[in-house]
Amino acid sequence: MRVLTRRFAGCSLTLTQQIANSGEGTVWETSEAGYLAKIYHQPTPDRIQKLMVMVAHPPADSRSHLSPVTFAWPQDLLDDVRGQCVGFLMPKIAESVRLSVIYNPRLRNRQAPQFNWQYLHTTALNVALAIEELHQSGYVLGDIKPQNLLVNNEALVSIIDTDSFQVRNPQNGALHRCLVGSEGFTPVELLGQDLAMVDQSEVHDRFRLGVIIYLLLFGDQPFKGKWLGSGESPQPTTLIQKGYWPFAPQSLIRPGPTTIPLAIVHPQVQACFQACFTQGHTQPNARPSAAQWVQALRVAIAALRSCPFERNHHFSTHQSHCYWCDRKRQLGLDIFSPKAAPTKGAVSRQHLARSRLPRPSTRGLKSAPLPQPQLLTQVLRIAPNSIQSPIKSSWRFSPPSKTVIGGTLCTLSLVGLGLLLLPELESRNQSRSRQTLGRNLTALVTAFQEHLPWTERLIPTVVEEPASAVVVATSASEALPEHSHWDAITSLALSPDNHTLVSGSRDLTLKVWDFTTGELLATLLDHYEPIVSVDISKDGQTLVSVSASGKVFIWDLPTRKLLRTLVSQSLWVTDGAVRATAINAQGTLLASSISGGALLLQSLQTNKQIRIPSQSIASEQAIAMTPAPHKLVSSSSTGNLNLWDAQTGDLLLSFPGTTQNLPLEFIRTLALSPNGNVLASGSWSGSIRLWNPQTGQVVGTLSGHEDSISALQVSPDNQLLISAGHSQIKIWHLATRRLLRTILTDQIEIKTLTLSSDGRYVIGGGENPIIKVWDLSTGDLVRTFPPHP
Repeated sequence: MRVLTRRFAGCSLTLTQQIANSGEGTVWETSEAGYLAKIYHQPTPDRIQKLMVMVAHPPADSRSHLSPVTFAWPQDLLDDVRGQCVGFLMPKIAESVRLSVIYNPRLRNRQAPQFNWQYLHTTALNVALAIEELHQSGYVLGDIKPQNLLVNNEALVSIIDTDSFQVRNPQNGALHRCLVGSEGFTPVELLGQDLAMVDQSEVHDRFRLGVIIYLLLFGDQPFKGKWLGSGESPQPTTLIQKGYWPFAPQSLIRPGPTTIPLAIVHPQVQACFQACFTQGHTQPNARPSAAQWVQALRVAIAALRSCPFERNHHFSTHQSHCYWCDRKRQLGLDIFSPKAAPTKGAVSRQHLARSRLPRPSTRGLKSAPLPQPQLLTQVLRIAPNSIQSPIKSSWRFSPPSKTVIGGTLCTLSLVGLGLLLLPELESRNQSRSRQTLGRNLTALVTAFQEHLPWTERLIPTVVEEPASAVVVATSASEALPEHSHWDAITSLALSPDNHTLVSGSRDLTLKVWDFTTGELLATLLDHYEPIVSVDISKDGQTLVSVSASGKVFIWDLPTRKLLRTLVSQSLWVTDGAVRATAINAQGTLLASSISGGALLLQSLQTNKQIRIPSQSIASEQAIAMTPAPHKLVSSSSTGNLNLWDAQTGDLLLSFPGTTQNLPLEFIRTLALSPNGNVLASGSWSGSIRLWNPQTGQVVGTLSGHEDSISALQVSPDNQLLISAGHSQIKIWHLATRRLLRTILTDQIEIKTLTLSSDGRYVIGGGENPIIKVWDLSTGDLVRTFPPHP
C-alpha cells in the first residue's frame, strides 16, 4: 500500500483501495475515515498552485458541520516520499446518488420512488444554494454536469470534482482557469472558444444552473424537441447557438407529445427559465443569478400542494387540478409512480442509498416553515411528514392503459388471421405452421411486454429442456458484491489480447475489468443515459460506447481517457431511442438501429451520417456488419432480412425471397461468422435460422430454445454458434447443426454475450448485474466479475 504525507497537517496516510479512474487521475479510499484521495496522473505546477489556493480559501459552506458537506473540497495536499505533490485529500460523500438517477424518471422510479415533484423542487433549490455559496466566495464552476452533483435521501446536494473549478488567488489575483466544458451545459457566448484561454464569470454559470434545474423539473435537456425546420434536426450545439428551445417564441423546435409543459411550474420559475434561455440568449446578464433562482424556487415550493387522488403527486396552487393525473389519463404515463425496490443485495455499497431511501430526516433540525428569501445560505431539508412513503405493491385490478388495449387488440387480430389461414395450409405443414404461429404469438406478447413495467407484464415463461441436451447448471445468485453494476448489463466487449473486459449497463456506467484477475480497473461515469453498446477496436487501443440517445463516446482504452464524443441525429429526431449498434471490422463506421424502425450510418472519423428511413412497422431492428467492408444486414417486421450498402444506404438484397415460403419470424438478434459465410438469426419465438448471406437462402434451422433469442455469437474458428435465450446458453456445432451442451444460468434474462479471441470462453451478462464467464468446452463457470468474496 502506498503511503503519502499530508503537507499541511504533517502526518502520513495510506491509500487503501482504488475506487475510480479517469483520464485525469485516480480516486482512493484512505486510512483516514471519511476522506478520499485524488491522485493525478500528471500533477502539473498550475494544478498544485490551484490546490494551494483552494486549501487556503475554502468557500462558505452552511453544512460544513453536517454530513454530507456541500463541497468535496481539497483539505490538504498529498506528497510522495520525494516531497512532490501528487494529489489532494477531500471529504467522502457517503450514501448519495448522481443527479441523473434523480432526474431520469425511469431510474428515479426504480431507485428512489419517493423523489416526487416536491423533492425535485427541493433538490433544485439546494443546487442553487450551493452554487450561490460558491459565487459569493469568488469561485466559478466552469464545468458542471450531472455526474458531479450528488443527492442524498433528504434532497441535500453535494458537488464533487471541485478541483476543476475556476479559481482566483485573492492575494495576487492569479487566475487558474477551468480547462474543460460539457456539451449541453456551455453557454452560447463560449461555444467554439478555447476555454483554457477564457476568464469565465458567474454569468456563464447561470446558463449551466438553468440547464440543471430544467433537467430536474422536466427530466430532459431544454434544447430538445420536435424539429419544425427543413431537413434533419440540428445538433444540440447548433440549437443552443440559435437559441432554439421548445418554449421560445420564434423557436423551430416545439414540445413533443410527452414533453412536460412549462406552464405547470410556478410562474416565477417560468419567468426564470424564459430569462435564462430566451432573453439570456442575446443578453447573458439577463439570466437569473443563483440567488434569484433561490427566491423563485422557495416561492414555488411553498405553493405546492398534495394531490387528493394520488399520494405521490404534487402540483402548484396556481393550477386548478393535478397535471400528473391528467397526464396519466391521457398518455398512460406516470413518472411519479413508485415501482418495486430492487432485491436485497442488488446494490453496491457505493450506491447504498438507492435501495433504502427512507423518509427524509431533519437530523435534529426543526421542521420550521420555509426560510425567508433573504436567508439564502440556509439549506432546505424536507420535513418528515411532508412526503408520503413509497406505495407498496399489491395485486389489484386497474383499468388497462391505451397501450395495453392496443397491444391486446393487435394480438387478437393476429390470432384471428392465423385461424383463417390454417385451413388453407397443406396437411403436411399444418403441425409445423400451428407451432410457428403459436410461438410467434407468444413472441409478440413477449416483445410487447418488453416495453411495459414489470407489474403490467402478462405471461410468465416456462423453460423445458430437451432430454438430448447436455445440461450444465450454474450456482444460484447471491447478494451482489461491492463494485458490481447495480442495474442490468446491456453490453460486453473483450480486448483482442483477452486482458481487458468492458461492461456497459443501464445504471449509466462503464466498468473496465482485468479479465485475468477480475480486478475492477476503472468506472467511467461520463454517460448520463443507459448504455446500449460497447466495442473495442482490433488493436485494443480504442473503446467505443453508445448511449440510448445515440451519443457516441470514443475512449483511449489503456488510459481510460475520453478522447471525443459524437452526437447522433437520432437524439434530436422523433424516431426514438437507439436499440442496437454494430461497428465494421475496420472500426470506422457505426450502424445504429432506432426504435422507430430507422437505421443510422455514422462515420466515427468525420461524424458524417446517413439515415435510412423505416422500411416497415418494426419497433426495432436487429443489425450486424459483414466482415466484407461496407455492408450491413438488418431485420424487419415483415420477416425479411435486408442487405445494405453501408456507405450509401442503398438496399442491395432482401431475403428470403417469396419462393422460399417460410413462416413469419420476428427477428431479435443477428450474428455473422468471422469468415462471412454464415449469418445466424434469432427470433422472438426461440428459433434460430442459418443463412447464406451471399444468396439469401436458408441453409439450416436450430431448435431447442423455448424463449426468445436475446444474443448470438459465432466462435473465432467459425465452428460453434453460441445462443442465449432467457436464462439458458446453448452451444451448437455449425457444420452438423448439433446441440453440444446447454448452460443453465441464474439470470432472469441474458442480454449480451461476447467470446474470448482464443475461443475458450463465453462471457455473459443480463438482468442480474453480475458478469459470468463459462468454459466453452465444458460449460463450467470459471469466474465472475466482480469476483465473489
